Amino acid sequence: METIPKTDCQKVGFFRKTHGVHGEVVLEFDEQFEYSVEDSDRFFVELDGLLVPFFVEKDGFRFRSSKTAIVKFDWVDDEKYAKRLIGASAYLFHSEIIDEQEENESMFEGLMLIDSKLGEIGVIDQVDDYSGNIVFTVSYRGEELLIPFHEEMLVSYSENESTITLKLPDGLIDV
Repeated sequence: METIPKTDCQKVGFFRKTHGVHGEVVLEFDEQFEYSVEDSDRFFVELDGLLVPFFVEKDGFRFRSSKTAIVKFDWVDDEKYAKRLIGASAYLFHSEIIDEQEENESMFEGLMLIDSKLGEIGVIDQVDDYSGNIVFTVSYRGEELLIPFHEEMLVSYSENESTITLKLPDGLIDV
């Protein structure tokens, strides 16, 4: 039997404690891995220095907070077995790690940016993240505009219509 090399994997968190008496455990993970852990149907658990695959039961994953989730694995049916996992690290393959920034960027790129007062501004050509500050690059009347984005500015978002409507600050678009 081959072992899973740690060099092929990324540590995403660890199992903090049991939850209930039916074998559920609390996975504490780094927030940057939120999308990755949500999409995973299997985690590699480090036991005795080896990475052992544990498969998540159908509907056996639910978020508890922004950094924790309750996980129910196949064949882990009681608290006694679940306690063996407490303190163990959880890993995923590098190829399974979803880059949150890329996820957010791809969500907005190509959308028509609409200002709630001025109407259509232009298509979002690029999305950048400057230390947590999201900035849209939009061509407007032949000029390249940098539009800062914050959730408080959001009026509406329609994936079906490929539009995002924002309430932009007065004077931001004076070209």
